[in-house]
Amino acid sequence: MKNPRLTGYIASALVPYNEDFSINEQEYIKHLKEIGKAEKLCAVYVNALVGEVFALEPHERRRLLVLARQTIPAEIPIMSGVIGNRMSEIVQSANEAKEAGANIIEVMPPFDVLWYRRLMEREDVPYQFFKELAKEVNMPMSIFKYTAERGLAYSNDTLVKMADDIEQVVAMKTSCLTCADYYQVWNRLKGKLSIFVTGGDTVDMLGMMMIGSDGAQAGIMALGRQNWSRFISHCLEGKYTEARNIYMDKCAPIADHIFGAPLRTSRPHRSGSTTALVKEALVATGTFSNASVRSPDVGANKEEREEVRNLLKRLQLL
Repeated sequence: MKNPRLTGYIASALVPYNEDFSINEQEYIKHLKEIGKAEKLCAVYVNALVGEVFALEPHERRRLLVLARQTIPAEIPIMSGVIGNRMSEIVQSANEAKEAGANIIEVMPPFDVLWYRRLMEREDVPYQFFKELAKEVNMPMSIFKYTAERGLAYSNDTLVKMADDIEQVVAMKTSCLTCADYYQVWNRLKGKLSIFVTGGDTVDMLGMMMIGSDGAQAGIMALGRQNWSRFISHCLEGKYTEARNIYMDKCAPIADHIFGAPLRTSRPHRSGSTTALVKEALVATGTFSNASVRSPDVGANKEEREEVRNLLKRLQLL
């Protein structure tokens, strides 16, 4: 299967709400149309983490996919996040996504519960899970890989076995905290599947893109999308001086503001989540009229909203 071969920018779609927390479909479609204009766009990611996949009802996830497929140009694949801790649950979610118009599913780690985390360290269990899922669903899949420091990372040996033996595994969102860790991933897996770096790695993302990648995907790229997509284009074209300049001037300040250095705790009392802060930016730029997030997530406070606006002003995004 090993198709589609993805190269470029995977853009995550966020979800605007009305005052009663129902989905504001009009603003969502407007958001999708803006996404569809991005340079080097190779997929639109619906039901992402930043898209509040865990807060949405199954029928809402399906509806968002239908709207995305109706709005995004047909040649651009739609990727859907798939969640669950039971095989039957994930298979059902994947099949529903496929029926709603998804071309690719990105599988969140099913081992993200305390009792299952020990299974991440074994080569056979993750491999067998994806092997069985591929038989049940038989559609292109992307692996969501966390950093080893978070206790939810598949080993490189496991990833190589998945890429070599499971035809449906075509891509991977690759979170690593250092360029040294990422080098090992890229060196083992390049050419076997499409490898995308992500924004949670802050300024290390620049080094990772220069080591090599097939592109990038991160929810924070909704802030100054044109700059992020241009940065990705420069990297893929080998224009590393231009890539460094735009990243350090326009992109790194966003990543540093939202995440900070890897695993640092300089903002222990921060109220708003990543999704909340990105939504505040979308309100400030006129894309959304409401920055609300669903419980149990928490929105940004007044100080954080002002910080986001000041950041956008410094970067000339307002």
